Amino acid sequence: MKNDMTVIVSMLCEKTPKVMSLIQESLDIFIALRGSSVEEIMNDKTLLDDLNRYVNETLYDEMDLEYGSVIIKIVSNK
Repeated sequence: MKNDMTVIVSMLCEKTPKVMSLIQESLDIFIALRGSSVEEIMNDKTLLDDLNRYVNETLYDEMDLEYGSVIIKIVSNK
């Protein structure tokens, strides 16, 4: 199976396994709750903004990291 998209995570905090795991978990939960595909999120700025807000709120709540510590961007590999 060909991987058509890449998720880029820019971090202004320490890249620990716990942070990376929480980002992945938050991404999975957001996609499941929204019922949107990664491609739909990539093509909709509002959904991408919502994803970034959700991930940053989770990091703040769970690890007390500064809000805005992570920026997620999804790009096409085509």
